[in-house]
Amino acid sequence: MSTKLFSYFMLLVVLFSVVTIIPKTEAQKRCRQELEPGKQCVLAKCRELCFKQLKGFGSCIEKPSGSSKYTCNCFYNCGPPGFF
Repeated sequence: MSTKLFSYFMLLVVLFSVVTIIPKTEAQKRCRQELEPGKQCVLAKCRELCFKQLKGFGSCIEKPSGSSKYTCNCFYNCGPPGFF
């Protein structure tokens, strides 16, 4: 009986810790910015430009959808409010 009671108590302590810690963590916000609008995207150049300007990850995205034109989009961490 004592072991079972102790196990329930420990489970309660763990659950309480998790519930109180999780709300305090803030995930970084991901932002997207189009770089060099109107120019055809070259992946290597896009990634280099994105990393230099915003410390992010550049990717060529089709714009408009269904066309053969691609623009450079930079995805980066812009953080929670007041981060910068």
